[in-house]
Parts: sequence; structure tokens; C-alpha cells
Amino acid sequence: MGKTNQFRFIVLLLLITLMYVLFHLFNKKNSSTNYTKLINKKSSCISCHTPIQGFSDAHSPDKTTCISCHLGDAASSTKEQAHKTMVSVPGNLSNASKTCAKCHLGIDTRVKNSMMNTMSGIISVDKYVFGENDNLDSLFTIHHLKNNTSAEKHLRNKCASCHIGNEKAHPNPISQLSRGGGCTACHLNYSDDGKVAHQQKDFTKYHPSLSLKITDNHCFGCHSRSGRIATNYLGWHETVFKDTLQNNPNYWTLDDRRIFEKKQADIHHTKGLSCIDCHDANEVMGDGNLYAHQEDAVTVQCIDCHFLSEVKTVGFSELSASEQRIVRLRKMDKNHQFVTVNESKKVLLNVIKENNTAFLITKNTHQKIPLSKPAKNCTKSVHKNVSCSTCHTNWAPQCISCHTSFDANEDGYDLLSKKWKMGNWLEKGSDYLAEYPTLGVQEKNGKKTIKTFAPGMIMHLKKDNKNTNFHRLFAPVSAHTISSKGKTCTECHNNPVVLGYGRGDLRFEKGDWSFTPKYPLEKDGLPKDAWGAFFKEPIAAIATRKNTRPFSLKEQRKILEVGSCFTCHKETSSIANAMLSNYKETLKKRSVQCVISSY
Repeated sequence: MGKTNQFRFIVLLLLITLMYVLFHLFNKKNSSTNYTKLINKKSSCISCHTPIQGFSDAHSPDKTTCISCHLGDAASSTKEQAHKTMVSVPGNLSNASKTCAKCHLGIDTRVKNSMMNTMSGIISVDKYVFGENDNLDSLFTIHHLKNNTSAEKHLRNKCASCHIGNEKAHPNPISQLSRGGGCTACHLNYSDDGKVAHQQKDFTKYHPSLSLKITDNHCFGCHSRSGRIATNYLGWHETVFKDTLQNNPNYWTLDDRRIFEKKQADIHHTKGLSCIDCHDANEVMGDGNLYAHQEDAVTVQCIDCHFLSEVKTVGFSELSASEQRIVRLRKMDKNHQFVTVNESKKVLLNVIKENNTAFLITKNTHQKIPLSKPAKNCTKSVHKNVSCSTCHTNWAPQCISCHTSFDANEDGYDLLSKKWKMGNWLEKGSDYLAEYPTLGVQEKNGKKTIKTFAPGMIMHLKKDNKNTNFHRLFAPVSAHTISSKGKTCTECHNNPVVLGYGRGDLRFEKGDWSFTPKYPLEKDGLPKDAWGAFFKEPIAAIATRKNTRPFSLKEQRKILEVGSCFTCHKETSSIANAMLSNYKETLKKRSVQCVISSY
């Protein structure tokens, strides 16, 4: 090689080296990804996919490779071969064992067994109503649901989209209409710039992040349906309106065109708490066990944070490896003393104790909120079997009229196969109410607890063109509309809805109670909105759980005996306070003018 050619070669080599250095300096400055490390890992993905932003620290390509999540062939130099076995949406439960669970061991089994994936309770109750299953506690999974019976067709047509195993075809940003997606249903996030790029169909600049930032928006798509706990929590109640109410701040039209009316929000929402501040990983992703109903899988209680007595705490070094990893990922102070739940010994990683004060640290915003203890009236022995939500639930959505029928000649969408088929279930509801729920009794492990209930279905079901069946089933409800102020004595003891009689005029005169219902009687002889009969024993099989029921005749008498006192005495009187402390002794001291219920 001549000197001239040698000089040209050296100059060219220097220029290439300089361009290489400038290229990586520029991208190191403008991207969170160190692509040199990717090259060292022999990943060919970046040879086509230019530097992309948006990764979270835990899933950035300098800590893992593209094929760890997306699979494919990273050693191939051709697009066809590299993409041959690639997964575009990792985290769907169909691929979670090969993607997420490679690093997060066992998470695929836990999520697959979770209530959010199996939908067991919804299926068992639906099949019970259709006469296809006589055990409300049977274990089912939505993925094994065939299309052979009326209930199975109804579930596939109306209910089967809201489960976490629903396949997500594209890694779209989370919206009100989002359904399923496995791990990405909760852990997928887009930055504002990422959302803009996605709308413009530019998928080369931004990658969605996978992180522990799980907002209420992630929960909204599914949980704004059925019990409406997502909308309840925010303070919105569904209406029967069909027309959009523009420029009215008291109404909100969702993306699916349902219209909601403004109500009082849950106190935890107004304080800044997100869903995940109460519901931890074991509740949301499951603990590996199968459960028949949602309340069996949910372990969080009000007293976990609003504890009655002293609680134990543990330091960072006493946490399990997975708990320590969460603390690090959330960038929490390792010097915190973390509160443990007295009953289950579970550690609450976002509840700490400093000196004699307990605080909850919100997981998404890191807001530090002092925790209050229950009021004195809450701890009175007379209310020892009353759940916290019984007094502190503000309202619950209730529908007391549903007509469900099947039209064999109308197109219906199968939510599992994602195909249109002949035959569609039609549901028509009315009387959407946002009122204080009905109370009833749950019997579990030999203990009776008074809890809140709402109509699971007061329904006329027409399975064919011949017969129409009537069903009245109330269901336990956790409305997520908690108020800091509890109910007054009369709001419970003198309220016909609370007692299960339904809406109407409940009167106490001359020692006798009378009740005139607002709504007409249904086929079973009860008012349209009732759960139990006025001063009668409850009808059997009138709840969606075998261990729950309306108040018995004896319990009704006891409740209304107290209620009769409050037809004269004020709730703030000394007599009312004495009744809370020792009802039986106070009753003995009543004057001759005091007339209580003769029932």
C-alpha cells in the first residue's frame, strides 16, 4: 500500500472512530439506555431498533436484554429469523411462564390461580342462577368455560372480558377500555411523550416502562363494571341516562358511553390513597391458592392500619428477600420500622411507625399520611360483631330491577373467542340507586359478623321463549365509599333498608312497628327491593353466599327494640351514651313512659 493510500486509510479510520465515539456520547446523553452493554451481550436487536427511551430502571436493557422479555433470536442478522419466535406483548398469561416468570419465579402460577384470572365466584353464581350448579362455592376458571349451556353462553357474551388472562394483542397505553394483558395489565406505563409517539404509530423512539407504579387507571377498566368499586371510590354513580350531558360538572361520560353522576368520594381517595395502598401483591396477584369468592382472597382489614392496640414492627433486615427488593424498587428509607398485622403477621411495607405515631406512605406519590385510631364508639362491646364498613360505608350502587333474556336471531359477541356469533343476551336494568346498603349476617368459623349487602340480582330471567324465572339474591358488598363519619343510631336502627325490608315507611306507634313498602310485591311475596320480610324469618337461599343471610326474626326484634328508644330520645343524649356502654342496665332504668317494641 502506497503512502498516499496509507494516509487516506488512517484518516478514514480516525473519522469512523470519531463518529462512533460521538454517536455513543450523544445517545448516552439523550437516552436512559447504555447500548454498549447491549452490544457486549451480543444482541442484534439494536442493529435495527435505534436507541429507544422509556425503560424503567429495573427493566432497562443495560440490566437485561430484549430477548429476555420478547424472546426471538438475538443472534440472527435477518428480520424474519430474529422475529420468528418473538412475542410482541410479553406478560400475557399465555407466555408469562417463558417471559416474566424467568426472572420473577412462580409469578405465573400465582397470577393464573388468582381471582382476577379465574373469575370463579362470578361463574359459580351465574351457573347457580341458571340452574346449572347447586354449589355456590364451586371452583371454576374462565379459561375452561365451554359454550354448551345457557350460563356459559351468557358469561362468554356478557362477562368474560374482565379477567386478567384476556389476551392483549397490542402494548397499548392503559385506558378505560383496557382489558386483560396479564402482567402488563398492571405494570405497563407510558410517558406523555410515549403516548404521543404511540398515537402517531411511531414505535421506534419510546418503549413503555414496566414498573411498580400501578395507578387507579390500571384498575379502572374492569373494576368500573359489576360492583363499580373504581367509580364508587372516585365518587361517581352510574345513571340510566343515555344522552351525553355536556359541560355539567356533576356528570361524567365514560369512554364506553355510560353516564355517571357525582356523589361523595371515598375518604381514602380524598386523602390521596391509590388502590394498591391497601391491596398488596398477594391480594392482587394471588398467593398461589384457588379461592371461590373475592372476599376469601382479600385479607386487608381496616384495623390493619387503624389498629386498636399496639402493633409490632420489623426492620429492613428482618424482611424477606422479595420484600427487601420491593423496598429498594420503591426507593423507601431502609431505616423505617415496618408495621406487621397482628392477626396474619403480614408486613405492611407502606405502613411505618415513628415514635408513637403510625403513618401510611402512599406507594405512587410517597405522601406521608398519619393514621388515626378508631373512635371510642367503635370499640364499644355492644358493636363488637359489627364490621367497620357497616357504619362507615356512605353509599352503595344498587339496581333493583333487571330483565335478562336471550335473542337467538341477534348477533352476539363471544368475549373469549373474540368472534361474532348468532345469539345475544339482552339485559335491561332500571332503578339505579346510590343509597346506604342493606345489612345482614355473615357466619364464618363460628363467628357472626354484621356486614353490608346489596342486590346481586333482583332479576327476571328468560332462558327460552317459554318460561321466565324470578331470582332474588343479595351479595356481600365492599362499596369503597368509606366516610370518616360513621352512621348515626337512627340511620341503622330505624332504617327499613338496613333491616332488609326495602324502601318505605317504617313507623313506631303505641308500642307497635308497622311498615308500608314503596315498591310493589314480586312473585316471591316480598317488595321489589327487599331482602327479608317485615318481622318474619328470612326465606332460604336468598343470598349469593351460603354463609350469609338477612336478619333473623330475633335479630330484627333486638334492632328495632333499640330503634324504638330513638323515636323519642336524641342520639346525642346521655341516655344514648348510656345505652352504648351498657344497654341492658340502661333498659332496666327506663321510666313508665318509655314504651319499647312489643314484638
